[in-house]
This record gives sequence, structure tokens and C-alpha cells, in this order.
Amino acid sequence: MRQLIKAGIFTALIVVGAWISIPLGPVPFTLQVFFVFLSAYVLGKKYGTLAVATYVLLGAMGLPVFANFKGGAQVLVGPTGGYLFGFILGAFVIGLLAEKKESFAWYLASGVAGLGIIYALGVFVLNFYVHDIRKAISVGFVPFVWFDLIKLVVAALIALRLKKLEVER
Repeated sequence: MRQLIKAGIFTALIVVGAWISIPLGPVPFTLQVFFVFLSAYVLGKKYGTLAVATYVLLGAMGLPVFANFKGGAQVLVGPTGGYLFGFILGAFVIGLLAEKKESFAWYLASGVAGLGIIYALGVFVLNFYVHDIRKAISVGFVPFVWFDLIKLVVAALIALRLKKLEVER
């Protein structure tokens, strides 16, 4: 039950992260991915993925939980839909790998693997809208990758600290 409550809290954090949004063309800059990383690190593959999937499901049902307060199935089939589905698969992979070993280096590696999945799916779908893979990469990857790597590092540090605090309790 505690893990379900934590998953619900992380779903809410992902929503808030989406609402902190700076429009940069078809793909906005948000803090969603930071909370996707954090949920996967803290909750693991099962509940981290549940938190992210719940977020995507709420948006698909029409609640304005996505970036720029958007919601609805049309967002999932739009230019940023690949990133949203990538969040789910990325959270699973990050959680799966993070459960194997609790170390900063391992968390970074698992985060990079998950981020790669998010970007691969995101750029793949975005390419159908911009009709040029180089443009999809230049607008859906290049402007964000360094910021997302910073978010990944911060999320890993916070997650390790939270896990340490949990053990001490």
C-alpha cells in the first residue's frame, strides 16, 4: 500500500513537472523527465513504471496533465507522443537496472539507458511530423540532451540520498 501511495505522489510530481514548461518549438522544455528518473530510481521498475503510466493514462483521458496544460489522446498521437510513451518504457528500464545496484555510477548508467529510450521513441515519432530525421534530432534532441543529463545526475543524487534516509529510519 505504501508503494502505491508513493507512486501516486510521483504521478503528481510528474504532472507538476510537465506544467513547468518553456515552449521551444514542437517539443517544450519541462521537468517531466526529472520526475520520471526520480520515480524509477526511488520506486523501481514496478511502481516507478506505474507512476509514469498513470500519468500518461490521466493525460490520455483528457486531464490537462501534459506540458502546456494539454490533455487528450491527440497529444499521444501528436509530435510529442513518442516521448510520453518513451517515459513509460524508460522508467521501466531505469527502474529495472537501478534495482540491481545502488551506486551513483550505476544510477547514471541506468538513467542514460532510459534517456536513450525516451529520445529514440520521441525523435522517431517527431520525425513523422517534421519529415526529416535531421530536423527531428535538431529540435527534439539537441536542445534538451544536456539539460536532461543534468536532471539525470540531480535525480540520481536525490534518489540515493532518499534511499539512504529510508534505510536509516
